[in-house]
Amino acid sequence: MQKLQKIEIIIDAGHGGQDPGAIGHKGLQEKTINIAIALKIKKLLNHDQRFHAILTRTKDIYLSIKKRKEFFKKHYANLLISIHADSSKKKSASGASIWIISKNRMHREINNYLIKPSIIFFPKKIENILKKHQNDIFLKKTILDLQSNDFKDIELKIARNILRELKKKIKLHKQSPNYASLGILSSINIPSILIETGFITNISEEKKLSTKIYQNKISKAIYLAIKHYFNNLN
Repeated sequence: MQKLQKIEIIIDAGHGGQDPGAIGHKGLQEKTINIAIALKIKKLLNHDQRFHAILTRTKDIYLSIKKRKEFFKKHYANLLISIHADSSKKKSASGASIWIISKNRMHREINNYLIKPSIIFFPKKIENILKKHQNDIFLKKTILDLQSNDFKDIELKIARNILRELKKKIKLHKQSPNYASLGILSSINIPSILIETGFITNISEEKKLSTKIYQNKISKAIYLAIKHYFNNLN
């Protein structure tokens, strides 16, 4: 019997080291929440034989956006999820939300790659076409634009799945995925989403986010949503 190829997931725990991220009223640092939840998601995914999850950081170290993006270039995956905690000047702001890269930012990243190509791991089919037609800029742009559209569809479906699962366990800040020009999501070779797990600047939510029970709720919801999406592809 042929062994099934594992679904590769990159989990990016935001901030770290000298960059604490947002800080709550009781002193809880975003970087601490991010790595705790990322490790829990990794454990759940790797316990499932269909998945293989890797982390951009496994401890409290600083990684610049540039270093993280270099990591993504060298590790092709089926999905990138970046874990963060939100902040606001409004103390009442609370709940989870999900962000996806804007279309304009992705087009800009593709154009930059075509002008100045770098070593990036693409899906094998895409890689073969790009190599075969390496001097045909227009064809390469068409291929990458089509892939970008496919990624957008994947990101939307997974984001909606995650929001649906999170809604069963915790409060949502926004019911639908949001779009933004975020560097962490701008890799042209991996579908990517950023999850804000809650507002660290909300006193009640800061307390919840610091507990293993709440972190487990979030992690399990994310795992179940990812599992549901990939199971439904078959």
